[in-house]
Amino acid sequence: MSTLKKGAAGALLVLALINVIWGAMFPFVKPALEVIPPFTFALLRFVVATAVFVPIAGRQALALLRGSDGRRLALMGILGMCITQVSQALALKLSTASDISLLITTTPLWIALLARLWLGERMSRRGALGFGLAIVGMAFILWPRDGGDLGSQRIVGDLVCIITTVAWACYNVMGKDVMERHSPVAATAACVFVGTPCIVPFAAYELISGQTPHFTLAAVGGVLYAGLLVTALGFVVLFWTLARVRANQVAALMYLQPLAGVLIAWALLGERLTPLFFAGAVPVFAGVALVTAGARDRRVGASPTTLADSG
Repeated sequence: MSTLKKGAAGALLVLALINVIWGAMFPFVKPALEVIPPFTFALLRFVVATAVFVPIAGRQALALLRGSDGRRLALMGILGMCITQVSQALALKLSTASDISLLITTTPLWIALLARLWLGERMSRRGALGFGLAIVGMAFILWPRDGGDLGSQRIVGDLVCIITTVAWACYNVMGKDVMERHSPVAATAACVFVGTPCIVPFAAYELISGQTPHFTLAAVGGVLYAGLLVTALGFVVLFWTLARVRANQVAALMYLQPLAGVLIAWALLGERLTPLFFAGAVPVFAGVALVTAGARDRRVGASPTTLADSG
């Protein structure tokens, strides 16, 4: 029994570290997007991740793509590894790392809504209250600051980030049974193998339009951080820890992501945290907590990737 407790405690510690790594991605990657166009960054990140997944689960992933779930995995790859990633990189380029760190956590809201629409799963009153609270919080975050207007670059980036969370929610709802029937690592690798080539046209557009990348030390570090630590190592470690900890513990540690992202963005990038930001953060956190608690028993979005950084 003591060995099991020690193992669970170690897994929780590792999971906490992974959540901090995921949350820190946005402020760490933001400087890289100043010299690497966003779509090109997304492609480079997933080229790195693909290189890691090939030896780990390459054969199993290709077998899954040829199997009965191949079409669904291909669509999941387009949604979760292409649309999610290009929109996330663009959002981070346009907005602040603190805004994106917080808005990414709203993914469970869209999972609950999509589960209601696609799977017919009822949303509890607590979940509906949480959804409403989080929407109010997002409105505060999106509110113009410092004399800006609704068309400001930051607000456009925040709206693009909402596209990211909805696409990632679609990926999770579609993958609910797939992740239960197959190895999550192999299924994730299959989605990466499909999604990575789909990013190529976006990156090609940037190159053709004259947006050339400059590989500074910060840029290379950002690509490696996102590709190796966040995407490849993050998912593999997450799948390992899920077999050793309870779902409610995993959900609780999810809140380390925005906390780490916001604090590092403030300390490293000097991003100013306004009263409106905090006024939005409180109902967003409360709303996501209510929705997550309501969905936990139904296992909506039980795919491990729900809790990740959108890829």
